[in-house]
Amino acid sequence: MLSILVSCTKKGDNLLVPGISEELAQHRKSVVDDITYELHFDIPRTKDNAIHSTAKISFDLKNTRDDLILDFNADPERLKVIHVNDEAVDIRWEKEHIVIPANFLKKRNVVDIQFDAGEQSLNRHEDYLYTLFVPDRASTCFPLFDQPDLKARYKLSLTVPSEWKAVANGNVVSQKNVEAKTAYMFEETPLISSYLFSFVVGNFKKVAKNINGRVMNMYHRETDSVKLSSNIDAIFDWHEKSLKWMEDYTSVPLPFEKFDFILIPSFQYGGMEHPGAVLYNASALLLDESSTLKQELGRGRLIAHETAHMWFGDLVTMKWFNDVWLKEVFANLMASKIVNPGFPQINHDLQFLTAHYPSAYSVDRTMGTHPIQQTLDNLKDAGTLYGAIIYQKAPIVMRMLENSLGYEKFQNGLKQYLNSYAFGNATWDDLINILAKDASFDIERWNKHWVKSGGMPIVQYAIESWDNKNISEMKIWSTNDQMEMDDDLWWRQDLKVLMGYGDTSRYYNANLLTNKEEPEFSGEPYPEYLFTNGGGLGYGYFKMNKDSKDFLIRNVDSIKDPVVRASIWINLYEASLRGHIKPDKLIDRAIESLPKEEETLITEYITGVIHTIYWKMLTEESRISLAPKLEGILLNMMLHATSVNLKSTYFNALKSIAISENGVLVLKKIWNEEMELDGLPLSEKDFTSLAYELAIREIDGVESLLQEQGNRITNPDRKKRFNFILPALSEDEAVRDAFFESLKEAKNRENEAWVLEALAYLHHPLRSQSSVKYIKPSLEMLQEIQLTGDIFFPKRWLDNTLVGHSSEKAVDEVRQFLYRHNDYPANLKNKVLQSADLLFKSVEVKRKKK
Repeated sequence: MLSILVSCTKKGDNLLVPGISEELAQHRKSVVDDITYELHFDIPRTKDNAIHSTAKISFDLKNTRDDLILDFNADPERLKVIHVNDEAVDIRWEKEHIVIPANFLKKRNVVDIQFDAGEQSLNRHEDYLYTLFVPDRASTCFPLFDQPDLKARYKLSLTVPSEWKAVANGNVVSQKNVEAKTAYMFEETPLISSYLFSFVVGNFKKVAKNINGRVMNMYHRETDSVKLSSNIDAIFDWHEKSLKWMEDYTSVPLPFEKFDFILIPSFQYGGMEHPGAVLYNASALLLDESSTLKQELGRGRLIAHETAHMWFGDLVTMKWFNDVWLKEVFANLMASKIVNPGFPQINHDLQFLTAHYPSAYSVDRTMGTHPIQQTLDNLKDAGTLYGAIIYQKAPIVMRMLENSLGYEKFQNGLKQYLNSYAFGNATWDDLINILAKDASFDIERWNKHWVKSGGMPIVQYAIESWDNKNISEMKIWSTNDQMEMDDDLWWRQDLKVLMGYGDTSRYYNANLLTNKEEPEFSGEPYPEYLFTNGGGLGYGYFKMNKDSKDFLIRNVDSIKDPVVRASIWINLYEASLRGHIKPDKLIDRAIESLPKEEETLITEYITGVIHTIYWKMLTEESRISLAPKLEGILLNMMLHATSVNLKSTYFNALKSIAISENGVLVLKKIWNEEMELDGLPLSEKDFTSLAYELAIREIDGVESLLQEQGNRITNPDRKKRFNFILPALSEDEAVRDAFFESLKEAKNRENEAWVLEALAYLHHPLRSQSSVKYIKPSLEMLQEIQLTGDIFFPKRWLDNTLVGHSSEKAVDEVRQFLYRHNDYPANLKNKVLQSADLLFKSVEVKRKKK
């Protein structure tokens, strides 16, 4: 019998809201303990058939006066039978929860539930299925206490089609064939949070390796045996290196009994750190023959990142998702330490700079920025916390803390943290209290400004001279767009100041964080130019006076230190976005610099700046005029570059900007393999993206070209992706309209990676006039997308919707949406403002040209 509650006890009334409120989580943490889940899922071969399931939930209860609230965010009709301590109870469901009446409860309880599994986070495909329950999505599948600080033991059994394999957090205890199915029983897990529980079933192949006594299993669906064999050794090697390094650094052995990993086609993230069953995006690990050094480094970092999570996130988990950044920052930081020795040919400070700073600035400069540590009232909004501030700014800030404390003090603090909270939960304040004991600077003020406050510092300086030969006084301070000069000197950080004198330069320490004395510059020669981020790794926009700005834009190529040179490039771009440098001037400088730049990472950044200005800040007439020259330079550099990394960078840049008749013809010749690219082997992925770019340019015979490209693809997963994207490429606007309409149904957005790629082509700059009409409905869908999609999907949906637009009409659509929804949820509004920032700035630049 199913009855929907109208009311329950007074305590339950306060706690029963959709999602999982912080109040509910705190109440349950105070009364619920010692939880074990015994779960069974009977998974049918046919995707559309229900998954019959059972859950046995055992737990202690300190207070039996109030009704108990379990989480189940699925159709209540899926609930079939509930027994509490062997007594049948009516099914009482309200606002995504199951309510267990207090009169059925005692100190030790067992709740048995028969149900059909909810499917929102099951990721069901025709011949495989994988779960993804972060941050609060376990309750969309089965009933439980779905909060990170109620860790539990999970005992899982699965029944699957006999030809399928099954992987879960624990080892397989037994495996029995019953008719056309196989029954798997898995070993009970140690204490883990609900978002880390996982299983994968389906048509997978298995590769096992024993490395130094440690057995690891890799499951995959790759059909290209050459690609598989060329990647296997590197994949297993990086896992073993990462595990060994983490064990040595933390002095804590791998906390979980096994280490298996599954490669998922078109997985939503790079990876997900389920203990014993790590999930990866297959394309991030199985690299093509044409892969670059950067892609190889990226694979190593991804593996190291997910491995580090076994300690930071899985062993010790944040208490509440407002500290989700805490697990991510240490996974990123450890990953850098792990992989760097394996790539001695890479300048790792340069890699850190280019990988983190531009992405962090892209959010921190906007009106939608926020602190690293955010507030969170309800777990249903936890997905909105994710983004570049967590993944890119936080590692910068944590590296600052490590450098300021010292390597040994920092490491010892982390060891104490892991030992103190093993298999439990902790907050950022718990960790900072440990680290503060050994800090020689005001760590609380540092924490207040860098972690608990939002914004990107604008670092300014004032310099005076009595005789125009020597400095009489110089002061450095930080503000933001909303602040004036502040005696507290917000965002204190240690800097190196670069002062230039003709052909020579000098560096001066300005340790604004760790040195209590103000830096003294009096008596130093007055510089021709000055850059306050002379160390390259300071964080913020480093405002320059006119002389310094003019000198550096003319002479950036002459700066020998690649980290400082890259930092200057990043700062010049930031200056152009603020109207301090004209974008036309910067793109001209960038094009002239390309033949002189030998660092691949800087070349990639410069070509990215060119791409942004080219498509978003130039008028159509200016773009058409510039195209032949730019295409010629990129083609020449691609053909004559000395490394495959540079060749690949120039190839990707040419592919993205070619619009002239000759430029498009070159792309077609490359796709037809009529033009040989010596030293740059192209993969199936390269030829597919070329076909997409040619389709957007609506060349003659595009339909037959796409058909041939589809025939070249043999892997069934990649072929399905190709066919999904085709309508977004169509020359027929009605076909594109129908494709967009189909995305309004959640079932058509299930494969998020496919949707995002299709959106980018739907909103390509060459299609922006016809796609601007999709902006309003795309924004109107955002709240529903946040509820049905995975954690990164809402922001990426916005990014790929606005990526190709730079028109007044597009700005009007966004601003009108924000005006109509002036009470919009703050975190989602921030996402809109972040994604729209470059659109707003590009239109403002064009206005100033008129």
